[in-house]
Amino acid sequence: MNPISMQLPKIPVLGPYEVKCFYKYFKGIDILLAKRFSCGFVPHEEHLTLILCELLDERASKLHLLPYSLSDLNNDLRKNGGLLQSDVSISTTDYNKRQEGGTTQSDIGIVLEYQDYIEPNNYFQKGILLQAKKLFRTNSDYDLSSAYESFNIAQHQKLENLNKKYVEKRCGNECIKYLMYNPSLEALPKGEQKMVLHQQMKLDATSIFDYTIGLQRYRELIEGEQSSIINLGCLLTSIDNIHKLATKEVKFTLGSLIESINVYESSLSWFFVFDLMMGEWAVHVKILLN
Repeated sequence: MNPISMQLPKIPVLGPYEVKCFYKYFKGIDILLAKRFSCGFVPHEEHLTLILCELLDERASKLHLLPYSLSDLNNDLRKNGGLLQSDVSISTTDYNKRQEGGTTQSDIGIVLEYQDYIEPNNYFQKGILLQAKKLFRTNSDYDLSSAYESFNIAQHQKLENLNKKYVEKRCGNECIKYLMYNPSLEALPKGEQKMVLHQQMKLDATSIFDYTIGLQRYRELIEGEQSSIINLGCLLTSIDNIHKLATKEVKFTLGSLIESINVYESSLSWFFVFDLMMGEWAVHVKILLN
């Protein structure tokens, strides 16, 4: 079998209502992470990763004031049948420098587990490795020329080799992604915010909004939430995309990243709901937990 065409498991009972609830939950996590850039001090990548792990943990998330808590999520899901007797859980592993440099080449591993009590054969576990990079200020502010100064081309090459190894072993189609920590795009100068919105509106204008994935974005657009992407902070992108950007430029900037992606479809909430829960991203779970 060609590993590129593998069909990996996905949650079969996520409809538009459930997607709306999960999307709202993960967007709240994104907003809290982005706020760390506006607290008067410069957050460290390790600190941001630790906070992300806490926010994804059922018990530790209670330490944070999420705008839409895990309890709110579960209550809303129960109103609509509670995923029809099924459970979704997410666990994380943050890797120390020794593990990152010697084995995973990643800062964090995320595992999704799905249990279906009506059709038990639908059970699966899958996950992904993430290499995190933080945006650094330009002088005292953030703008599109701000760079991901901790990007390292030697480390990137190791990531490419590791991802290729996983794909060749039929672990999945893409097993490692980059997680870019940013302040909310609201922190950008007004003119640059308009540039980001303009790019996204051009993409949305030519999109086909079908299936559950399309309906979520269609709902936001029809309700006048075009500018909601300005609230986003975290952006995820592929190893291939980073390779093109990093080898083309002296500095790898937020502006070059945004020009190369669909901002909405690169958000943290899109990643968790549409890539991890409903998409075909995976690596063997044992690799993530070691």
